[in-house]
This record gives sequence, structure tokens and C-alpha cells, in this order.
Amino acid sequence: MSNYFKNQLRGYPVVLAVLQAYSGDTCRNCIGLEGAVTKIGKGLKKLSMDLKSSSIAETEKEALVVQIDTLSKEAEAIQLSDDCECQKTAGNCKIGTGCFPSGALDILKQITGPAYP
Repeated sequence: MSNYFKNQLRGYPVVLAVLQAYSGDTCRNCIGLEGAVTKIGKGLKKLSMDLKSSSIAETEKEALVVQIDTLSKEAEAIQLSDDCECQKTAGNCKIGTGCFPSGALDILKQITGPAYP
């Protein structure tokens, strides 16, 4: 059972690094980044609740909770603008047809599978 939680956590460091990089560019003002950061936070919170109610050994559980807490702090540290809006709609996004923050969430869904909200 602990492998389930370890596997769920594999994608978060990568996606958080990507979102952190986006926050230093046009995406900082984008509602897409704001939404992605919110979904990451909620996903980690749900994973933490599921972990705490699981039957895995307490020592493994504690180590995984520390990892989740660290990732949650990283997500909270991502810099967002106070006034976010869709940068594509505003005409500021020159990235292309897709939204990079939403794409990062798609990567996380591929790693974590259907258990991700």
C-alpha cells in the first residue's frame, strides 16, 4: 500500500518545478497558473487525508506525511499576481494554442492516474 502513495507523489516535484518556472514569466498573472496551483494544493491535501486514514506502518506514514507537507509548502510558495486573468484572452500570451500550467496538470494526471481529482 505504501507504494501507492509513493507513486502518487512522484509527479508532484516535477510539476511544482514547472509551475514555479512559469510563475517567473507571463503565467504569473494568469488564471491558468492560479488554478493549477490550487489543484495541486487540493490534490496534496486529499492525498494526505487518504494517507492518514490508511493502514500502512506508522514509520512509513510519517515519512510520507513529511514529504507531502514539504510539497504543499512548495506549492504555497509559488508566486502569483494579486490580479490574475487569462493571459490568452488579454492578448499577452504568446506561447501557442495550449496553456502551459494546464499542460503541467495533464502530466500529473498521467503519472497519478485516475486517483487524481
